[in-house]
Amino acid sequence: MVCCYGSKSFNLIKDGTFTVCTNTPYEPFEFKKGDEIVGADIDVVKEIADRLKLKLEIHDVSFDALIFEIGNKKCDCAIAAMSATEEKKQSVDFSDPYFRSNQRVIVRKNAKIKSPEELKSSMKIGVQLGTTGHSYCSDKYKVVTYSTPNDAIQDLQNKKGELDAVVMDELPAKRFASQFGDKIKLLDDPLFSEEYCIAFPKGNASLIQAVNEILEDLRSSNFVESRIEEYTSGQESYDNGIANQVKRNLIDENRWMQIINGLLVTLKITSFSLIIGVILGYLTAVTAISPSKNLIMTILKYISKTYISVIRGTPVVCQLFIIYYLVLSPFGVNKILCAIVAFGINSGAYVSEIIRSGILSVDKGQIEAGKALGLNDKQIMVSIIAPQALKNSLATLCNEFMQLIKETSVAGFIGVNELTRCGDIIRSQTLSPFVPLMTTALIYFSIVHLVGMLMSFFEKRLRKSDKS
Repeated sequence: MVCCYGSKSFNLIKDGTFTVCTNTPYEPFEFKKGDEIVGADIDVVKEIADRLKLKLEIHDVSFDALIFEIGNKKCDCAIAAMSATEEKKQSVDFSDPYFRSNQRVIVRKNAKIKSPEELKSSMKIGVQLGTTGHSYCSDKYKVVTYSTPNDAIQDLQNKKGELDAVVMDELPAKRFASQFGDKIKLLDDPLFSEEYCIAFPKGNASLIQAVNEILEDLRSSNFVESRIEEYTSGQESYDNGIANQVKRNLIDENRWMQIINGLLVTLKITSFSLIIGVILGYLTAVTAISPSKNLIMTILKYISKTYISVIRGTPVVCQLFIIYYLVLSPFGVNKILCAIVAFGINSGAYVSEIIRSGILSVDKGQIEAGKALGLNDKQIMVSIIAPQALKNSLATLCNEFMQLIKETSVAGFIGVNELTRCGDIIRSQTLSPFVPLMTTALIYFSIVHLVGMLMSFFEKRLRKSDKS
């Protein structure tokens, strides 16, 4: 599609939709208010979309994945308080700057450090993965990376001696220093200055030029500064009593709905992944124990053994990243579907071993008895082996389901808003970790406990049927 802006025309995204990637836990630039993504950066891209007469679509991904999303043209641009570094310029193009900021240093309240110049190379500095603070500090200090700045601040407060300081953007740093002023402090001088830009896929110079014209107009009217002032004007310290924490984290702005939505996503991923896992596991198990009658079966047996070995020998997070970033993402597959495929493949390897052991536990005499009655291999499997194998494997299959529920918590690494990630989003909004973490933990425990109760019920029914 071709869109015109002023006297210029440029190629745009299909259907006139301006797709933007961002990273929400970064108030006041981009954060969630209820189910809506808001912030100064979001207002900038809204203004751009309005002036270009485009429909705006916003996706929330992890900060360190933004460049990948743009490089693979999963979005038309990314805005997330991002600076244009030489390293990033090799993969993406950048707009003109739209805001100037500083990187600030936060230390413990009782720290003797007075200025950034006093930081030493032996010190441990907490940074968010993929940020300019990360790049700047990597060559100068011992860097400890975090997914969000909130995690770094919690470590600075809670683990004495683990971190010496945290480096982050100025506005979020001021918010943390205000909220936790009894435990941490903000050094007066900035570590260094930077300018925020919008990142674009390479090869769309006309779109970048049109956006630059809009940004120039926004800079002249102090658009970003006015939006930041509006978002930060109501910030204040809160009472940290349990009742108030529950109100802030669950009741205010209907944040409990984020937890519910995250739970539904978790159950969806778990359910469909288990279905894939059971089907894949059954086929793999049957293949693994079948005799090598011909070349095709020999090849299938080798593939099944390799599949089981590879999946059981690598972390599920690594498998998730490979399937999303390298296999499915280039084809535009939905993130939830990517997660379902990844966890389904992972579960299939373990279910295969569970089913295989269940089949092998059936007494061979019963198989011989089935042959004596004139049953073929298929009839023996369906009528004799499968029912007993299922009964023998039921408890272990339920344990796999329990494990799968908990494993889906890593889907947040690719930007899926499952239960754990929704809790993290709330934690970043309120700067209060206790209630979000305990709520998500309690929900996981309740689901696992319910599955355990159902398993016990079915086991009792099976034992009664055996006696009768």
